[in-house]
Amino acid sequence: MSAQANLGRHFPLIGPPVLDVTLEAGDLLYFPRGIIHQANSLEDAHSLHITVSCYQRNTWGDLLHKLVPRALDIAIEEDVMFRQGLPVDYLNYMGLANSDVDSQQRTVFLGRTMALMRRLMEQYLPTDAACDQLGKQFMHDSLPPFLTEGEKSCSIHGHGERWDPAGNAVRDHTEMEPDTMVKLIRKGCLRLITEDDVVRVYHNIENARVYHGREPQYIEISAELAPAVELLLHSYPEYVAVDSLPAETVEERLEIATILYDKGLLVTGEPLQNVHVDDTSSDEGEEEGDS
Repeated sequence: MSAQANLGRHFPLIGPPVLDVTLEAGDLLYFPRGIIHQANSLEDAHSLHITVSCYQRNTWGDLLHKLVPRALDIAIEEDVMFRQGLPVDYLNYMGLANSDVDSQQRTVFLGRTMALMRRLMEQYLPTDAACDQLGKQFMHDSLPPFLTEGEKSCSIHGHGERWDPAGNAVRDHTEMEPDTMVKLIRKGCLRLITEDDVVRVYHNIENARVYHGREPQYIEISAELAPAVELLLHSYPEYVAVDSLPAETVEERLEIATILYDKGLLVTGEPLQNVHVDDTSSDEGEEEGDS
């Protein structure tokens, strides 16, 4: 099964192709981002080809799409200069019909526009927040990480509570300890974001294998626990003790570690030991029978 690949298809405004090649079954052709291509089956053969594209919508323009509208919202809210009214007669000297007219009013108007743009760029750009929004989008776009058997055995992916009907008890219950060593299962599997006045940890652990098969997945945490997530991000790929996470109390350190572990975002240095949890309802039933 052969196919003809044409890179830089000949269009009047583009020019002749830079490569015209016949691909045989099993061939792989790589070409850089931005190259226009077209695949055609040969006249005497049928073919099926798959195009895999990456690094999409990750340009400076995409960042500015996130950045500029938010910067304007902030500037309009905080700076009276952006809320002042336009000159009442600006339509008389601005617009396409007036673009070739040289007037002092037009010069002043354009100068004021440029001054506001400079002020916007210099004082109100929430660049980190805009990058976080792109990171949030990446969390939604990406597949869950592939885990090794070792990673599964040291994470919730290889453990998890279950009910044992034969023993009438909960099995595989595990608990974190202050000296438990932990790290993120992947640094690129989560994004710490502040939005809508709350702190959220967006992640891709529960993403569907079908593109956008689920809504964006996130955990809401208190602002006091955010520094612990930051430390885990900055420490990766090294392990850190739960007790070294920045939080006011040991209980809070165990809380954020347990939240992330239960969601599948943490891996421990060693598999956690199972804690046997008996079913108290069974004991209560026996006591009632004895009485």
